[in-house]
Amino acid sequence: MTPREGIQVSVYTRWHQLAVPLAFALAAGSFMFIVLNRGPVGVAILVAMLCLVLPPLLAFQGFPTRNEVMVLPDGLMFSRRDAVPFDELSSWGTDDYLKLVRPGRATLMVSAADLQSRDRLLREFDQALATWQRQQPAVSEPIRRTHFYGSARAAAIGAVIIGLGVLCMVMALRLREPSIELAAVGALGGLVGVIMLLGRRV
Repeated sequence: MTPREGIQVSVYTRWHQLAVPLAFALAAGSFMFIVLNRGPVGVAILVAMLCLVLPPLLAFQGFPTRNEVMVLPDGLMFSRRDAVPFDELSSWGTDDYLKLVRPGRATLMVSAADLQSRDRLLREFDQALATWQRQQPAVSEPIRRTHFYGSARAAAIGAVIIGLGVLCMVMALRLREPSIELAAVGALGGLVGVIMLLGRRV
């Protein structure tokens, strides 16, 4: 059943998330392999760019993410996937999107189409979940709200990304023909790492 007056969202899983770091790993690995084997730098850059684009392209085109969601008193109803009742959740978060953690099932990341839709989604979800939890028996374990930014995990991932970015920059600039473009990619990755490392809970 397709919900009426729903909220336009994109729904991602861990597979969508993993496509991005996988792309970076493949790009860096293929570039280093070709360069260290004295292959043409131009070919190395081309292969690296292809590796950077293909995994996310396959993930997002092969597994479409667009959905319409309606917040109900006992959970979320999606237009293109199974409903998610509140009693399936063990935790949730709202750092960059609405994250729904379900033990034994895929974690979902629900991203609204625009800022207005995001505000509506988070407001309706928060209110519905709070009301639902108040109606549960006192012995029921509450659904925890978690935060990514400001956590040790975010800092560790940020530090790793910074290290990879610096390594990419150094390698790009130490080539026989230094690649400013590749160094810029490394710098951009390092900037993302800094944001994650210094991010604070909101």
